[in-house]
Amino acid sequence: MVKKKVHKLTFNVENDYKLIGIASHENDYRLTWAINKALGVTLIRKEDLKLVHPKHKIEVNYSIFNYNDENNYVNYNLISNKSEKGFLLPEIKNIDFVLKVSGDPEIDFLNNILVSLKKIDIIITAYIIEELPDKLNKAFDF
Repeated sequence: MVKKKVHKLTFNVENDYKLIGIASHENDYRLTWAINKALGVTLIRKEDLKLVHPKHKIEVNYSIFNYNDENNYVNYNLISNKSEKGFLLPEIKNIDFVLKVSGDPEIDFLNNILVSLKKIDIIITAYIIEELPDKLNKAFDF
């Protein structure tokens, strides 16, 4: 009997998105309007992101706004980090919103977005979130 040779193919799956943390005390509609104006996009309110709180087993809703930029092959999702029942990212309580930029954006493209966001007077700060624990990455796989 001849033994079969087994070859295993392994690869690392990298996220095709980047996250920008935004601190602002304004409500989501006002912030969305300011971002739309500064970036030349049209973020539109979508159905809330609904997640089940892991500890309390209750449904938690987070507002989400979306825009698909076909010219630059990127998709934007502005997601609230806070709800009445807790944080989407409890490890980063100092941010109020997360801007998810999908489509594997170039670093220069992201930096231009960041510069534009920081010029908005209702944004306290904005920064690229470099790494998230695996459990948090799953929250952004939509």
